[in-house]
Amino acid sequence: MILPVVFAYVLGLLLGPYLAFFPCSLLSWLLFIAVLLTYCETRRVLSRASGVLLFAVLVIGVGQGHWAATAHQQAERIPSIHEQPVTIVGDIIAPVRHTPEGVVFVVEPRFWTAHDKTLRGSGRIRVSWREPGETPSFGNQVQFTGILRTPYGTHNPGGFDYGRYLQQQGIDAVTTLRGVGAVSFGPSPKLSWRAWVLGPVDHWRKTVHDAAVGSLASPALGVFLGMVLGEQSFIEPEVRDAFMASGTVHILSISGSHLGLLAVLIFTVVRGCFCLLPSTWIERMALRLTATRCAMLVTLPAVSFYALLAGAEMATVRSWIMIVVFGIGVWLGHTKNLATALAVAALLILIPHPEAVYDISFQLSFVSVAAIAMVVWSQRMEDDVQIKQEIPSRTRISSRLYTLWQNTKMAWGMSLAVSVATLPLVAFYFHQIPWLGIMTNLVIVPLVGILVIPLGLFSGIAGLIMGMEIIPFAGLNQSLFNALAYSMAWIARMPGAEWYVASPAIPAMLVFGLTLGGVYVWKNRRILRWSGIGILVGLLCWWGWSPRSGWEPGEVRVTFLDVGQGDATLIELPDGRTVLIDGGPAYSRLDMGRAVIGPILWNKGIRRLDHVIATHPQWDHVGGLPWILRTFSVGNYWSNGVIREEAFFQRLQSVIEQRGIPISLAEEGQELLHSSPCSLKVLNPPATASASQMNAPDRLGGTWLNNRSVISRLTCGVHAFLFMADAEHEALERMAQRADGIAAEIVKIPHHGAKSSLTSRWVDQLNATAFVVSVGAHNRYGHPAPEVMEAYRQKHRPIFQTDRDGAVWFVGTSLSPHLSTHTTREMALIPVKVGGDMLREEYLNWTRLLM
Repeated sequence: MILPVVFAYVLGLLLGPYLAFFPCSLLSWLLFIAVLLTYCETRRVLSRASGVLLFAVLVIGVGQGHWAATAHQQAERIPSIHEQPVTIVGDIIAPVRHTPEGVVFVVEPRFWTAHDKTLRGSGRIRVSWREPGETPSFGNQVQFTGILRTPYGTHNPGGFDYGRYLQQQGIDAVTTLRGVGAVSFGPSPKLSWRAWVLGPVDHWRKTVHDAAVGSLASPALGVFLGMVLGEQSFIEPEVRDAFMASGTVHILSISGSHLGLLAVLIFTVVRGCFCLLPSTWIERMALRLTATRCAMLVTLPAVSFYALLAGAEMATVRSWIMIVVFGIGVWLGHTKNLATALAVAALLILIPHPEAVYDISFQLSFVSVAAIAMVVWSQRMEDDVQIKQEIPSRTRISSRLYTLWQNTKMAWGMSLAVSVATLPLVAFYFHQIPWLGIMTNLVIVPLVGILVIPLGLFSGIAGLIMGMEIIPFAGLNQSLFNALAYSMAWIARMPGAEWYVASPAIPAMLVFGLTLGGVYVWKNRRILRWSGIGILVGLLCWWGWSPRSGWEPGEVRVTFLDVGQGDATLIELPDGRTVLIDGGPAYSRLDMGRAVIGPILWNKGIRRLDHVIATHPQWDHVGGLPWILRTFSVGNYWSNGVIREEAFFQRLQSVIEQRGIPISLAEEGQELLHSSPCSLKVLNPPATASASQMNAPDRLGGTWLNNRSVISRLTCGVHAFLFMADAEHEALERMAQRADGIAAEIVKIPHHGAKSSLTSRWVDQLNATAFVVSVGAHNRYGHPAPEVMEAYRQKHRPIFQTDRDGAVWFVGTSLSPHLSTHTTREMALIPVKVGGDMLREEYLNWTRLLM
């Protein structure tokens, strides 16, 4: 009965957050479930007590899911200071995480001071401390002054919202500090039991981290820190991509496979050592403690210590709970019901943290273990059938070979089951079908769990005990972790390894999951089984194809993407050709090409960009282009011809050369493309300077580069769009003198709304129907400048900001004067108010959801 109860509870948690947006639909659905359960009771499929229990658990799950989704919105626990510094005194309440730039920790404020007022604090603040001095530990009392902001991210159709993710993790505000003296340490408060345990573990983790940094080099360093200490930020993007393509990216984080294989290894070794003891010792000990229980007494504390040393992240704790529950079952002699252990672990995780049901690691972990449980159960059923049959006697050698074959078959079956069961989730979150994982996991997972991680963990602990500044066996670790990274890179270069797809629709994912379960349940019914397999194959083919969507032939669509403080614009032309103008910035751990632009292109079914335009070589415009050019097929690359020595530009040039992408120089008067009835023409820069003059060191300043930006104008029938890049006064004055320099229906405000890109002559001559400014929330430049926005507001036309409205897109046809406007913000669901308009408001939410 535990499995249906957990299923009902999880279903309620998944539906709960939508209660505020679809109350009528959800209540109607609950009524239908109640009627269905009543019918099952009358048919004696369920007892009345079971039906009432399942419905009650479902309702409780809905209520708890609704509460978890709205709790952070019901009270402002962090003061709104409007960009003013606040002094915080509080305690570190979570393990400290190390990054290449510094450390990240979570503080629960005791009180804060602002405007000479001191108030008692509450909530949770995520602090990023770059270039730190003394490294803090769990339980430390700290004081710092910073600007608090609500968690924020980019907002694009179907994109990942980092701000919402942090809020779901219980984070109320974020701040960034820099420098040795940015954080001071106060007197240590009376330690809680958690601080008493985790504080020293934090210090030990820092010691192992420093020893690894001093001993290893990339890529071994990043893989070591990720697998052994759970520090993902040190893994290079190229290494992570290789593991993703090979289907083994899950081993880079401390997950159930790590802890499970480590537990199996420790359990096997301890149990084997126990059995090697003298027989008289074993007989005496067996009266109180069997070999299995003795091994479990060592295994659980060892695995628990490893989970703490790895930072006790939610995914790690989740896996630890599963192992502990299963270990208790082993202690009690209940070793066969893995599904029950999984269900109990799910309840232990979800009851205190219902928001975990939306966490990708939770979903992947439990779907994987459920798939493994199905394979194990099927194998046991087959074994029971074979035992009942008359099996001819085998020799010792043939018996061992048969056992080896059975174990190999089960291992391959587990790998296949996990890969297939998790495929929709991987495609949804990571836009890939990791088909290679079916084969690679058979070798890599046991190798990592039995050799690589034990060696790394032993080296770290040995160095910690001996007080060494480098980890023991550094050379062996370097070679082994390098070999792992290089082998995954080699596998990832296989043709078709990186199979990118659009995110599957959630209803299709549900059909896939239900059909997969049906194939398993009805495996002895040939017609049903093969019908289910046909549905699965059809869904896989559809996802793998990922046809073009969100665009109709004859339609022009221009999308200004939200890439933070940067620029990126996607143009979809009536004949299906595509143009990308700029690629946004790339930070050390966040590449907008990879995180934002790529997923949007995949979701649209776009695998080829006919033209890519780099308006000018500045980091916030071309930082994300290297990944785009390396991943997608590109017809032609356009630039203003300026060359820079900075690393971000050299990466871009290197990718262009490696891929053999044709390069063209964009100059005033050129027609970049002609796609009847559309034309894209260059209005700037003027063709007045030679290459040597353009690239002279004294001419590569920000203003000169901005005025050399590639400004272009798209005309499609009666519609015109003006893409102004980072043009400043000089370029704007030049545009104002051209008849076609201002004639546009939609105008992108130049240079993110900077004061240096405002001239009254330019603004006065504009006759646009709407303006768009691409800008990042809380940017350090103060963009857009208030006086700039006021000047454009005087035109009495809509002004869209990507930091406020998210992505903005315009859709029209060449023959119709109508141009529809859409934003990501308008797609957000709005809570339904109780009253006469409930049904209309709920209908609008359904429209937004299905848009």
